[in-house]
Amino acid sequence: MIQLKSDLQEELVTRILGLLRSPSAVPLERMREAVLSRELGVSRTPIRAALQHLVRVGVLEPHPHGGYTRGTAPPTIRTARSTAKPGVSLYGRIVRDIILNDMPEPASGKFLERRYSVGKGELSRVLRRLMREGLAEPSAGRGWRFMHFDAGQISRSYHLRIVLEPAIMLDRHFSMNPESLIRMKDEQQAALNSLGPNSLWPELFELDASLHETLAQGSGNELVAGIIRQQNNFRRLAEFFSYSRLDRIGASITEHIAILDALIAGDRRWASELMRQHLKESQRQTEEHIQHDLDTVRRASSGIEML
Repeated sequence: MIQLKSDLQEELVTRILGLLRSPSAVPLERMREAVLSRELGVSRTPIRAALQHLVRVGVLEPHPHGGYTRGTAPPTIRTARSTAKPGVSLYGRIVRDIILNDMPEPASGKFLERRYSVGKGELSRVLRRLMREGLAEPSAGRGWRFMHFDAGQISRSYHLRIVLEPAIMLDRHFSMNPESLIRMKDEQQAALNSLGPNSLWPELFELDASLHETLAQGSGNELVAGIIRQQNNFRRLAEFFSYSRLDRIGASITEHIAILDALIAGDRRWASELMRQHLKESQRQTEEHIQHDLDTVRRASSGIEML
């Protein structure tokens, strides 16, 4: 397992891997630090570290005229932090309180420093990550506002996705590179074949989120893709504990493969219907287990260790 040195580097590696899986990834144009810095909203230094990491594991290779191009390894490398901090991360503690709606609105920086007994620098890094993920935003006055999380918001999120995601595949502008579809199917099949108690939930979630976001990118409309990306960030909270239910995860991956098979065969109407069925079942499962999942979060009084 390859090691990384910071949460931000790990996040950037995941996001760059997502770009590599996108419909435009074949043929892959050169990836450049400056372009990625603007695209991902962070400085060049952590971008450079993430790109160098992907070179080390063979996903990318330096281009002779600058930048990076695709290497020989598939964009599915597992990553791990090289220096694990003891206890629960600040990110996991804040996310727990977001899930439980246990945040004042707005919450000042000073209040958050006192609440979590952390310094301004560490807090700022986590707040920037939460902002990138659409889970927090600066208040118009001062302080921070956090995403509201409850059963009603979950229902509205699924309603939005059920309306939008099946329609994307029926739109006249929808287009997907066949190689991208086949590559995604191979990734889903590999995950299904290796699924077990030791499977890493963040890896499973990123594979799931990447599929939905990549299909949204097939619309050719960044506004549409942005909506699905934002909903994936919300889903990270809503479906966090579903990844302990391996039977549902296996069924979900199987549903993904069926959607991809339909697209590969050129039957977008059937793919759209399969997506609708998939989202409705995911909604049913999430809503059925939400109260138990929230009780599990409450028992984790110190935070969520796996975040």
